[in-house]
Amino acid sequence: GLMFTLIRDHSPHFAAGFMSRLAKLSARWITNRGFSIGINDVTPSSKLLDLKRQLVQAGYTQADEYIEQFKEGKLQPQSGCTEEQTLESQLLGILSQIREDAGSQCFK
Repeated sequence: GLMFTLIRDHSPHFAAGFMSRLAKLSARWITNRGFSIGINDVTPSSKLLDLKRQLVQAGYTQADEYIEQFKEGKLQPQSGCTEEQTLESQLLGILSQIREDAGSQCFK
């Protein structure tokens, strides 16, 4: 293709310079055609931040309940697991669910 020809006929340095200039031209062209991405495009909205806070708070509440059950010796171990392993599994499940719920809200 074009890049191979530039490298063969000129030099790798020349081809790299061409690629750089082409990238700048392409970026300017798509910007002039109305495409742009700014910090506002990737910054979460206040609604999303509030939802994240609610999810995290609910997760903390649920995690605290499991920790309290563990401390009181009332946590039912999962089959084949100790109470410590069960607690760890429950807490990891909560964290995973928070991450999944928050991530799915980003696409709405």
